[in-house]
Amino acid sequence: MEGIRRTERSTETNSYWHLNFWVAVILTFSIISVVIILYGISIGITNLTPYLFLIPIIFVAYRFPERGISFSLIVGILNMLLHYPFIAVLAEPYLIFVNSIVLVGAGVAISLLSGEVNKEKESYEAIFTTSQAGILLIDYPGLIISEVNGRLERMLAYRPGELRGAHLSRIWKDTKEMEAFFSAIADVRSATDVETRFIRKNGDEVIMLLSVGNGYGKSVVLTVTDITARKIAEKEREQERLRSQTYLNTAGVMLFVIQANHTIALANRRTAEVLGKDESMITGNDWFSTFLSENIRDDESHRFNLILSGKMELNNSFEYPVLTQKGERIIAGHFTALRNDNGLVSAVLYSADDVTEARRLQEEMRLSEANYRTLFEVGGAATAILTREGRLTLINTRFERLSGYTKAEVEDRMEWQDFIHGGTRREGEETPESSYIQWPPEIDAGRMPAMQPREYEVQFMVRDGTYRNVICWTSPIPGTDRYLASIMDITSRKEAEDELRRSLQEKEVLLKEVHHRVKNNMQVISSLISLQSDKITDQESLERLRESQNRIKSMALVHESLYQSENLASIDPSGYLRNLTSEVIASYSLETAITVDFSITVHAMDLDTALPCGLIVNELVSNSLKHGFKGRAKGTITIGLDETDDEYILSARDDGCGLPADFDVTSLDSLGIKLINVLTRQMRGTIEIETGGPGGSFTFHIPRKANN
Repeated sequence: MEGIRRTERSTETNSYWHLNFWVAVILTFSIISVVIILYGISIGITNLTPYLFLIPIIFVAYRFPERGISFSLIVGILNMLLHYPFIAVLAEPYLIFVNSIVLVGAGVAISLLSGEVNKEKESYEAIFTTSQAGILLIDYPGLIISEVNGRLERMLAYRPGELRGAHLSRIWKDTKEMEAFFSAIADVRSATDVETRFIRKNGDEVIMLLSVGNGYGKSVVLTVTDITARKIAEKEREQERLRSQTYLNTAGVMLFVIQANHTIALANRRTAEVLGKDESMITGNDWFSTFLSENIRDDESHRFNLILSGKMELNNSFEYPVLTQKGERIIAGHFTALRNDNGLVSAVLYSADDVTEARRLQEEMRLSEANYRTLFEVGGAATAILTREGRLTLINTRFERLSGYTKAEVEDRMEWQDFIHGGTRREGEETPESSYIQWPPEIDAGRMPAMQPREYEVQFMVRDGTYRNVICWTSPIPGTDRYLASIMDITSRKEAEDELRRSLQEKEVLLKEVHHRVKNNMQVISSLISLQSDKITDQESLERLRESQNRIKSMALVHESLYQSENLASIDPSGYLRNLTSEVIASYSLETAITVDFSITVHAMDLDTALPCGLIVNELVSNSLKHGFKGRAKGTITIGLDETDDEYILSARDDGCGLPADFDVTSLDSLGIKLINVLTRQMRGTIEIETGGPGGSFTFHIPRKANN
């Protein structure tokens, strides 16, 4: 402040002496002009007046333009007064008046022009001195500072006048940049808003915004504005923005700000990931028209405008689909109104995340739950969900129908033991062991996989105290401590099964009786033939009767095996063929010791196949006994019966004399051979015969009954 006061006092002193100097000059020239004019008049010269008085008039108009007009009038009057005493002796007295008028007019004109010039000068001086920008007047191309205003001197910490006459490089930090700049504007000598750096007197760097324009003559005017504070503030704001952006980007949710004009002012990295665009491509876009579909755009825009107006909704959450590069995605979250210093809502901060997959899973779970609930309700069995302690937490409609109780009476009120007894008999009860279910149905000694359903056939007590026969399946529900029990009422089926079982038992008894009577009848026939043979002496006729008797016995043995068997649909071929072979051998009086070997792997054979096979074996064994072992002390017969998936393989062979090489089973007239052929054709089988060697061999391929 003291320095400013000293500067003001110095300026006032200079102005005072400057004013006195000009007053002295004007008075001096005025006096000299009067003296010269008077001297000229005395020697007869009167035309010097306009030229002499113009000098002080010009000085007054230049220095004191506001007094120039009055001074011109005074000079004109003074001119007339000086010539008035000599008017009589003057040659042309009218010229005195004309000269006076010319002096006044010239003085007025010069004063007016000088006043306008001074006004312009004062205006420029005021701008120069009071401008908030620093102003330099530079001699070009020497780049010497000819004028500098106080604002720039204060910016650079120089004393008044200290920079005048200095080279511009004294304050321009980078000399090469300065030279390149003035080279670039050499032709136009004009530039605006060029950012550069000046240096203060103490060496500190100052960031300047520079503009250049033409001055008078070859000079140029530089206008500079100190933007150091602004640049520092911008840098701090940018750093703050980067820090804020970093904080936002580390957030795991979408964060974006929508301004009052519906444009996006800020978006974090998560927002860019969800929308599928770079952050720079998101900011500046209209949120509602760019990222929302048409069917919700107007509603959400209206809701946003309500928030801006201060009419905050009670529910500050939102969920709607947005348009992204990957298609439509669903976002959900909350919003927060951002207020300015005046308390008005200027923007809205949205915090959200992509919930598309979550909503899809929820919908799948809803549909799955609906499907399972539907299956639970409409399934064919009574179904219940139980806790590990046996409490029923959920039952379906069929359980209601079966038990006679309503859901309200059962769910979370009744237990498993109220319908089916637990794993321990109650005192005094004589219920069969099969009617109990261990609850919870634990795994028995690890012999059963833990998640495998277990099946029980038990009795289920209904509301009226009676029991229903049911099949119950129990299984733990994965991931929970609950169990699922499905119960199917089989009371009617059990009654039908019991009735059918009784009917079958009656039919089995009847069928066995039929087979027994058939066997007895055949035995009677065989006995009649045996009685008849006692009256016949012809050996050939006796042979024929014995063969017929053996055939009847083979058929009777089938019926005997059937009524002695528990299964009336099939017989054991091994026992049947063994008994049959023994009966046939016993019917012949042979001197040869016969050994029969059996190779039978079939355990059951239906009646329609067993009876023809028995007749065939009867014929083949009879033929071997009659023709194969004559003159021999012993012989062996081998009977075989095997099976495949498609056929039975019946074989009969002996170690007797064999068959002739020209043996043809189809051309023989023997009843036995014909019977073998007929039976084989009936069973759709084939015969393989080995001839020409020791012993005879017959092999029959008989299709199984399912393929026949």
